[in-house]
Amino acid sequence: MTIMNLASTPLAPSSQPTGSVNRATTARRQSTWQRAVFETVGTFLLLAGIVVGILTLRFALVLIYGVTH
Repeated sequence: MTIMNLASTPLAPSSQPTGSVNRATTARRQSTWQRAVFETVGTFLLLAGIVVGILTLRFALVLIYGVTH
């Protein structure tokens, strides 16, 4: 296992300027983040809908089988 001595490592200079941040970059990052959250929630809802559909179909088939036998 390698042990790193971070205390003696010089810090890298900041890649972004310390002044004002570009609004277009900020808006693009925010929209990308929001789109990722929206897609994640949408995927979850889609999968939950599929599960509910399968359980409903199973319940209906078991109910029909019980009534006919």
